[in-house]
Formats: sequence, structure tokens, C-alpha cells
Amino acid sequence: MNIVKTIIFSTLMLMLASITPLANAATTGWLVNDNHPPVKVRFMLTGELDEKTNTVPAILDVQLDDDWKMYWRTPGEGGIAPKIDWSESSNLGDVNWQWPTPQQYTIMGYKTQGYQGEVVFPIALKVEDINAPTSLMGKFTLSSCTTVCVLTDYQLELDLTANQLQADTEAMFEFNKAISAVPQLVDIDTANDQVNVGWDKAQNLLQVTLLDDSWRQPQVIVDGDKETNFNPISVSRQTRDDGSKVWTAFFEISTWNEDAQLDTKQLNITVSDNQRAYEYAANVRLASIDMSDNSLLTMLFFALLGGLILNVMPCVLPVLGMKLSSVIAAPDLQKNQIRTQFIASAFGIIVSFWLLAAFVIMLKVTGQAVGWGVQFQNPWFIGFMVIVTSVFSLNMLGAFEINLPSSLQTKLATTGGNDHRGHFLQGMFATLLATPCSAPFLGTAVAFALGADVLSLVVIFTALAIGMALPWLLVAMFPQIARYFPKPGRWMNIVKVFFSVLLLMTSLWLISLLSSFINVIALWVIAAVLVLGFFGLMAKQYGVPAVIASFSMVVMFAAIGAFATSDDWSNPLPTDLAWTPLEQTDIASSVAQGKTVFVDVTADWCITCKANKVGVILQDPVYSTLKQDHMALVEGDWTTASQPITDYLQSHGRFGVPFNVVYGPNAPDGIKLPVILTTEQVLAAIEQASAR
Repeated sequence: MNIVKTIIFSTLMLMLASITPLANAATTGWLVNDNHPPVKVRFMLTGELDEKTNTVPAILDVQLDDDWKMYWRTPGEGGIAPKIDWSESSNLGDVNWQWPTPQQYTIMGYKTQGYQGEVVFPIALKVEDINAPTSLMGKFTLSSCTTVCVLTDYQLELDLTANQLQADTEAMFEFNKAISAVPQLVDIDTANDQVNVGWDKAQNLLQVTLLDDSWRQPQVIVDGDKETNFNPISVSRQTRDDGSKVWTAFFEISTWNEDAQLDTKQLNITVSDNQRAYEYAANVRLASIDMSDNSLLTMLFFALLGGLILNVMPCVLPVLGMKLSSVIAAPDLQKNQIRTQFIASAFGIIVSFWLLAAFVIMLKVTGQAVGWGVQFQNPWFIGFMVIVTSVFSLNMLGAFEINLPSSLQTKLATTGGNDHRGHFLQGMFATLLATPCSAPFLGTAVAFALGADVLSLVVIFTALAIGMALPWLLVAMFPQIARYFPKPGRWMNIVKVFFSVLLLMTSLWLISLLSSFINVIALWVIAAVLVLGFFGLMAKQYGVPAVIASFSMVVMFAAIGAFATSDDWSNPLPTDLAWTPLEQTDIASSVAQGKTVFVDVTADWCITCKANKVGVILQDPVYSTLKQDHMALVEGDWTTASQPITDYLQSHGRFGVPFNVVYGPNAPDGIKLPVILTTEQVLAAIEQASAR
């Protein structure tokens, strides 16, 4: 009986063994290239057949040891995408290779996307005749990298007849698992309602906006143009003006050969998080991209940096120099005295910024216009500043000195006495002079503050104050710096004259700002009296040679400046650009007619505006471009208060000048230009906005 059971069991095992090869789908087994053992590959058929499409599902399974990685269909900045050459196969039609969602890596300094560990690719093979034998002859070329990259080939060889295949449960499981890792395709009509793709040709930037706020820290990858690399910069959640939340990703664009041309392209946007993955087909539109991160922390950094840079702007530098000269003039000051003086000045800066913040808050509460430097639209304020700068300038020449014993004279500062109140007022004075200047990073921080809530506004203005007060605080923290200043002597008279001339020039500039409010002849008289009085006092205090030396100094600096900018100043500045007032312009109508509109919002009291106009706008090749027939020039003069101009600035999220924007058929929403213009940026924006 046992013998019979043994025979029956053996027979069944033999039958099962003979059936097993038929029951399993075809596979290459694991393939290893002897020259590169860390990678192994296998190709398997699931054994299924879709008779309607003659399609046979398969998988390509790649396993990589340790830190080895392989590339996606679009490698990124460097690398080679894997490929299979099926040209030697027979009875084989199209092959559809699908790609699971990749990860982004940095390999040897290059940003790439690919896979690590194990990845399974689902592949659909279309057989031409399911009843005929099919010979699969594929050469799989794979580039894998760690600190080095290795390129290896694997031969994928299988013979099959499609209608005779048997299902392989392992291959079917792996195929279905791989399909679930492939991003779901979203057609272009649906994608346009969920994803916006903007291209800024001038900056070579791409912006992808995900309108679906439910993503959780999404990874965004862009491809679809073989000649262009889309290098990721950042992905962040942002709040729109209407309060809605969106995810925004920025990419730097680079090409191998010529400039990118994306305005007619359709790109693939692959978005994934830990729960889902989609691949959107999206059209590209021209746009003006502002990459500024509007987080409070970033704005605080910008405010600190912008406030610090203000110290070297022409508005503030004379005051800082005046402060340092007062320390040099009193070499016997103790460390504690130097420290308290500079702390008082720094506190004056901070308090004045708080007062400005309170003034802005009051204007916002009452619905009035707010902006950086708007106090210079008030003639009374300008007149007050003229008096203050003139008094400071004359005082540095000794106009208000009182003959006291020398021991007491060294204890008097050049402004307001040497007590804390005088130094406090110096700090406030520096702040007031700073407001018509616009420094790099300052405009971004101020625009954020003026459009933010009250607490954020106060915080940003405090950061601006601390940034501007940093040089003063530095001396307060390390008063021994004063030891390295040269000892007072005759050269101090030269320093006083130098800074007094700078303050005089500031006074004359402020007087010129009053031309919008007061008769020009009266201003010429005031300026002449001030200049004659200034140089008369200088001649009395230091003699006629000092006056001659001062004139020589002004001429010398003017000559150096003229020589350094000879290319810009060799020809007289043109005055024939036909500007149309912003209040009288319908920009949308001009754009609809095919015009390119260049908008310049400026003010007479804005020093940066003057620099932009003299250094860029009125110089070739920008000037010649603005003269062309297809250009329409629009100017918004914010020298005096203007509600339409204020509304226009605020509609673009700006609260100060200068502000320049270019509109055109390809940029109907406008391309915003930076605060400090360059020729290249202006020309690129005009080219991008203009109709081709």
C-alpha cells in the first residue's frame, strides 16, 4: 500500500514539474554585468494578454546596492536616461514604458531625478500577431551613479507566443504594484484648471502654481522639452491677494545650445507627495515672475540688510561722517562716553522708525495713501528739512559756536550739544534724510510691511531701524575703535569742510524739491543766499584758500564722476521722449492695439529714480528702443500726492518709487522690473512683452 502511495505521489510531482514551465510566464531571470556587480536586472512577462489591443504586460525590475542610483526618463542637469533598444526583435510593435514617480537627488553637485534601491517599471508590449512566435531582443542600457557613474548594457532575450502565455502571479503582483507608483495622467483641459505654468524669458525662470491647496509638501518635476533643463529652486506655500493658498515652485531654465523657447510648448508637470502623484500636461504662458519669499523671516532679513545699506546712500552718509568727525574732534572721550553717545544716536534712529510706523498705521486706519518717502510730497516737511540741513552745514563751519574755555568746547558736539539729547536727534535726523533713498532689499521689505498687519509692520520697521543703526551700535559695542582714529589736527578742518559741503549740497537738493510748490525765482534767491552765506562763513573761518579748495574739491569729484561715466555723459541727455501721464492712459487699450507700454512711476525727490533715468532710460540702447513706433511711454509723477498713482502702485503691491513695469501683447499683466534698473533687464522685458 505504501509502495502504491509512493508511486502515485511521484507521478503527481512529475506531472507538476512538467506543467510548471508552462504555468510560469517568461522571464530572463536576474542578469548581472560582471563589470558592475552592484546592479542586477530582470525582465518578466505577467502572462496576461489583452486581445483587443494585442498588448502583453511586462515588468523591468532593477535592483541597486547601497548608494547606487539610476536616472529617470529626464535625468536633470546631468546623467543619461535608461533606454531599451528593441530593434532586433521580431513580431513586436510599439512598446509603452511607464515611469514610477522619481525622487530628486544631488549627484556630484548636479541636481537630478531618479531611483535608489529597487525600482520596477511597468511595460506594455504590443505584439503584431498574437498567434505567431515573438522574439524579444532588447539591449537595456543603464547609467548608475554614486561618486562615479558606470554605463552598462544588459541583453533582454525572450521567445514567446502571446496567445499561449500562462499567468505568473509574482509578475502580476509586481506589475500592479508598479502601476500604482506611476503618476496618474491628467489631460490638458483638466490640468489648466489645476496648474498654471508661467515663463519669464527675461530672468530665464519658470513658475509652476498648484491651485490645489491640499498637497502636503509636494515634489514638483518639470520635463517635456528635450533641449531644456528645468533645475528646481524652491517649492513653497504662498497666500494670494484674495487670501487663497497655493503651492508655487520655481525652476531655473538652462539649455545646451541656444536660448529656450517655451511660449509655444506643452510641458509635463509631475507632482507628488506621500499620498498621491499626478502628471499634468500644461501649456506655458509668458509671465513676470517675482521670486521674493514673502515670509516674515525673509522680510526681516531684507529689512536688516536694506537698513544697513542705507548708511552708504548719499542721503545718510554725511550724517554718519559728521558723527564720526565729532568723535575724532574729542580724542579725550572715555569709552563709556563714546558708547553712550552712539547708543543715543542708534536709539534716535530706532525711535524715528517707530514714529514712521505709527504715522503709516494712522494713515492706513484713516484710509489715506501710504508709501516710503510720502512725507516728501509735503512742502512744509521739505522746508523743515532745508532749515535743519542748512543749520547743520553752517554749524560744522562754527557758525553757532560760543567762545567758551577750551575744556568746555571739547565737550560740545557739533549738533545739539554733547548730551544724549543732541546725539539722539542726530539719529532721528539721519532717518529723515534716509526716506527719499531706495536701497537694494529696502523696497521689498517696505512693500511687505506696508501691506501687512500692524504687528508685522512694526516688526519690519524695527528691523529696518536696527539695520540702519548697526554701524552706530558697532562703535557703541566696541568703543576702542575710536583709538584707531587719527589724532585731531589741522586735517580736521578739511574733514569738517568736506562734510559741511556735502550737507550744503543736500540742502540745495531739498530746495530744488520745493519747485513743485514755490516760485522758482524765489528758490533761486534762497539758494543763492545760502551758498553766499556758506562760503562767506568759510572764508571768515578758514580763509579764502579754503573756499578755493572747496570749489576745487567739487570740481575734482565732478571730473572723476564724469570720466568714470563718460560713455553715458559724452552726449547731452535727450529730452524728446513723449511721456503720457499715467492718469490719462488706458494701458489695456494700448496693449490691445499691439503696443508695448513702458511705465515709469517716479518722483523728483526720489534719488534712485533719477539714477535709473540718467543711467539707463535715457541712454542707448534703451533710449532708442523706447523711441520705436510700437512703444507707448507712460509716466506717473508721484512728486506730489496723487490718488490714481497711489492706487496703481498698491494694485501691484508697491508702496514707493521707483516702479517700472512693461506691458505688451505677450505680457498683458505686466513685467515688473527691479528697483535699480539695468539695460539688460529693461531690453529683455520689452522683448518678452512685445508682439513677434
